[in-house]
Amino acid sequence: MKRIYLDSNILIAHYSLDRVEEAKKKIVENALAVFAELKDIQLCTSMWAVTEMVNILVSRKKIDRGAVAEIESQLVSERRLKNLKIHFVEVSPQKDYDFAEFFYHVKQGILKYHSGVGDVIHSVIMKNNSIAYILTFDEKDDFKQIPDLTVLHPKDIKIDE
Repeated sequence: MKRIYLDSNILIAHYSLDRVEEAKKKIVENALAVFAELKDIQLCTSMWAVTEMVNILVSRKKIDRGAVAEIESQLVSERRLKNLKIHFVEVSPQKDYDFAEFFYHVKQGILKYHSGVGDVIHSVIMKNNSIAYILTFDEKDDFKQIPDLTVLHPKDIKIDE
């Protein structure tokens, strides 16, 4: 089964009411429709992606805090986008993996790949959970600098006829 990690910007596009996000929202909806047809895919995300989503929806998209809290609560409780089940991964499945080790790995990623802190956090979570694919609108190409990660853009998710 192919596991695909959803970057926070996918969640932001899905939930945003902003006209600027309308085109991205449609692209995400189309990608989700394709994933719904596929049986060998597991969509994953993390509480880090949800945290970034909450921050952007409130601070940049100016959505009411109460509405964003409701979006977050429903997403985390139901674990669904549209009708698709989303698997939430922990920072690491390893029981004795602690904050010191996690932040050491984040720091190493920052020093090696010169990517943003947020994207390195996603990459460490993905690596720890053996997830090689990320669905993202990442315009800065931060993820492309990180080895063993395959970047998927939602516009490229199609079923070949």
